[in-house]
Amino acid sequence: MPLTGKNTAKVSSIHQRRLIPVIIHGNLVYFKSGIIMENELLNLVERLLDCGEQMALFEPRDRIYLRNQYCDLFDLTPLNSYSISSRNDEITPAECASLILAKLEERIKNRIGETEEQQICKIINIMLPPPSSVENKFNQIKSTDGIINALEWYYNFSCNSDYIKVAAVKRNKSWTSESKYGNLEITINLSKPEKDPKEIAKLKSQPKSDSAYPQCLLCIENEGFAGTSSKPARHNHRILELDLNQQKWYFQFSPYAYYPEHSIIINKNHKPMLIDQNTINSLFDFVDQVPHYLIGSNSDIPIVGGSILNHDHFQAGNYVFPIEKSGVRFSRKIDNVEIEYLNWPVSTLRLNGKRSNLQILTAKIIKHWYHFSMPELGIIAFSETGVRHNAITPVLRKIDNDNYQLYLMLRNNRTNSSHPDGIFHPHENLHHIKKENIGLIEAMGLAILPGRLDYELEEMSRFLEMNDKNLASIELLYDDKMLKHENWLTELYAKYNNFANQNLSQILKNEVGDKFCLVLEDAGVFKQTIAGDQGINDFLDELLAL
Repeated sequence: MPLTGKNTAKVSSIHQRRLIPVIIHGNLVYFKSGIIMENELLNLVERLLDCGEQMALFEPRDRIYLRNQYCDLFDLTPLNSYSISSRNDEITPAECASLILAKLEERIKNRIGETEEQQICKIINIMLPPPSSVENKFNQIKSTDGIINALEWYYNFSCNSDYIKVAAVKRNKSWTSESKYGNLEITINLSKPEKDPKEIAKLKSQPKSDSAYPQCLLCIENEGFAGTSSKPARHNHRILELDLNQQKWYFQFSPYAYYPEHSIIINKNHKPMLIDQNTINSLFDFVDQVPHYLIGSNSDIPIVGGSILNHDHFQAGNYVFPIEKSGVRFSRKIDNVEIEYLNWPVSTLRLNGKRSNLQILTAKIIKHWYHFSMPELGIIAFSETGVRHNAITPVLRKIDNDNYQLYLMLRNNRTNSSHPDGIFHPHENLHHIKKENIGLIEAMGLAILPGRLDYELEEMSRFLEMNDKNLASIELLYDDKMLKHENWLTELYAKYNNFANQNLSQILKNEVGDKFCLVLEDAGVFKQTIAGDQGINDFLDELLAL
């Protein structure tokens, strides 16, 4: 709001003295120009937080959040670690704040450059309780009304605070598609951009940066983070602490939910994905605490992994996926565990049994698969330089008491000259529909297709409506976005004799579903063939002999 009247004269006088007017928490404050020592201010912020914590003005759980708030307010770049020694000097928060103000001078920046998202998050955040209050409320409901009601409250809170982007998610389009493996679920994701698998792979190989803050989009330091031009604002972000496998993890709902109550469980530490026995132990600990949720993890290597490989995390939710309804191709019993090999395009073992038995057998399966090769099927465990190719995508559901179902999807990320993007990855002829990694969610039968398809399918419908292949092909060539579908257009005109009076929208939905089925079949390491069945049986025979 512009200053007028008496305030105008006051500001004029202020400018003559080279003072800068700034509003902090509703108060008009003036700072002299000068040079600020960033480290001194960061140390003073830590000193202020030390003081506030010692005086019980906030819970220790809120420290990261409050640090982010002060650094945003004072235009400071946070550090990933601090070496502030314990002080016994008696100082009040007000006195410490005065020291900060004395140092500030010109540090307050012009907020015009903030994005709309940052401004909205900041406005909403003023109304929200701090993380410790959210966590206390959740735990209170959990203790009195149970975990289902507690998660329902937290989910509604995440929606109402605009952390879950309800409006954006509603724009997504979805349908089911019949296949020989059962119904597959198809979604066109209009809320997030398509990702390039090569860029995803680079993330895990990038050297760790100690200066980046937060180091990735999953780091717990995002809680209350103001955002930058390249990282989203998280003023309104609140997470819940969990103990899994004797380690600290954090629970949150996904801002762009792909399915009901889509949630992310985040390792406290920024470290790369790794699927091992500790992963399996953590999954079991989670479903024991949240028995009505399914939980799983993406594979830990590029191409067959998820979109974020540089921070260990799981995904969970209150949903039944297509893979859980699939048939059984054959079954075996090993170490008191029933193993079912599913009639599913992504090669999957489903283990049924008690927790202790599943944990023991899974450790053997992981170790054996990581070293298993069958060159005649294209499965080679390691590169010539010793880089691992084999990976596992685990998914766990608790059935009741001490009865669990653990899905182990066998993956491999080899490439060759014929398939430079991945032998067990969507092949190039399917990239016009899906090029991204086939991660956990899609391997379970829920397609997350790029938003560009919304426009492209409408155009394809228009081309088919012409009922003239030559005319449609000419039209397609004039649209750069549609060139990728040239072969598909030819296929459709060859498959259907006449498009007149046809439900073109339904035809395209069915065809996209068929393409996604082929995508999943490309991802399978043991194909649904006699040779593939023999291969998985050989793997299980070797496992039995261990």
